[in-house]
Amino acid sequence: MKWIKTAIGAVIAISVVPFVVLSVIDINKSLGKVEYEEITYTIGLDYFYDEENDYIYEWSGGSTFTEMIDYLQNGFAINNLYDNTNEINITITNWFFESENLVMIDNNSIRYELADGIMYINKTYDSIYTVNAENLTLLDITITKTIYKDNIITILLSFVSIVFVGGIILYFYKPLKNGVWHN
Repeated sequence: MKWIKTAIGAVIAISVVPFVVLSVIDINKSLGKVEYEEITYTIGLDYFYDEENDYIYEWSGGSTFTEMIDYLQNGFAINNLYDNTNEINITITNWFFESENLVMIDNNSIRYELADGIMYINKTYDSIYTVNAENLTLLDITITKTIYKDNIITILLSFVSIVFVGGIILYFYKPLKNGVWHN
């Protein structure tokens, strides 16, 4: 019965060793690093006309639009617009594709729709941000991607301790005699 208590103690020791090793090393820095890749597109806007609910702008930069769409389809996300004309930082809470257009919704429920060469901005932009949206000339669109990098050395270090303690336990409790394991 004494060996059962020892075996239970050994199992507990095996499970505690990786936690001790990882707590000695700063776990946030060693297990992985979170990095952000950020790309900002600045588009020049020319007021074109307004419809019932939207201001319509012309903008040039078809390759910029295509490149941004490619990034968005590969894991990037839109999180910020910046109105350079009026110096307004706009937080995007939702974005999606509608047909071939990119639709963005900000934290004030204003809808921005970007197509190749045309941009629609909801008329509530004026009242929410207390500006004249017809004067808008520059807009920054910031897209970001979170990159998580694992540090394999730290992960392997925790497994080495488990293997080491497990080997010691096997050595004491399962001796090898003449190539056959005995109880």
